[in-house]
Amino acid sequence: MKYIINGKFYSQSITGVQRYARELVMELDNILDRNCEFEIALSNDCFDVPLLKNIKTVIIGPFKSGAMWEQIILPIYVRYQKAVCVNLCNSMPILSKNITVLHDVSFKVNPQFYSKKVNLWTNFVVSTCIHRLKKMITVSNFSKLEIMNNYSINENQIQVIYNGWQHYSRIKYSENCLKKYGLEKGKYYFALSSLTKNKNFKWIAENAKKNSNAIYAVSGAINARVFSDALDFEIPSNMKFLGYVTDEEAKTLMRDCKAFLFPTFYEGFGIPPLEALSVGTKVVVSDTSCMREIYGDTAYYIDPYNSNVDLDELLTQTVSNPVMVLKKYSWHKSALQFYKLISK
Repeated sequence: MKYIINGKFYSQSITGVQRYARELVMELDNILDRNCEFEIALSNDCFDVPLLKNIKTVIIGPFKSGAMWEQIILPIYVRYQKAVCVNLCNSMPILSKNITVLHDVSFKVNPQFYSKKVNLWTNFVVSTCIHRLKKMITVSNFSKLEIMNNYSINENQIQVIYNGWQHYSRIKYSENCLKKYGLEKGKYYFALSSLTKNKNFKWIAENAKKNSNAIYAVSGAINARVFSDALDFEIPSNMKFLGYVTDEEAKTLMRDCKAFLFPTFYEGFGIPPLEALSVGTKVVVSDTSCMREIYGDTAYYIDPYNSNVDLDELLTQTVSNPVMVLKKYSWHKSALQFYKLISK
């Protein structure tokens, strides 16, 4: 069987979903041989596509990535090649045989977090395809249960393949970034994510108002095309918006903060706290089923609906060493699981 990876994610900014796809492809390329039947189909606006050893890359069609490319150009090519389409980032062509990674069903459970256009389209595509997928993958047991509950899927139809954090070991530090952003080592809380309602940065703003002597640094960007307005709250003076930061800056800001804050309402997995743990940082996350599954007793937990928390006092509590959590999650392990699953 030939497999063609939907390379649309190479045309998108990197969030957790795109990170999963990029890292899984790189590790999959390492464990395949040159006789494998894998290739990546790309649109003409893809960027930072790695040089792969065993997976062929091919640009198809004259269109940039979008519905036209994914729903018409890509499935025509897949059918011509008599292949199965591998989709690593939720979306998929309706007219192909698909193996799909559905990271979460937040669009179904929390429609208020998304624009109406995106919500309608995503629901239509997933509802149309989900019961005829050749294989379905998700990134946590929590997400698996959510898919089962919302689409009447049998648990044997879904395989859990986790995220990893090893990409952070390739990233260097930016030792001048604290000076650049006017921060002092160990004297600020840090949060990093897309600035959407789901990520609950309002919790940080409200906590900052109650702790005027503390500094809160927040980095991220809003994708207004996809998400509804995220900044529906007043920004206190001790909450600094850093905007976009490079990977090197993000890693340094994580390493040097008092704690990394992740007060999300809903996640399929949640990579940023794992990245923070990998550089030795304390992580404060929402007390939700998904976060408990992923981080166990290595994290400090808060109620995402209650910002009346003394973070300094919370951080005096004892948590477990994160070494076992870091050993559990690996891009290499995930790629092996993925390859074994589709090889059956």
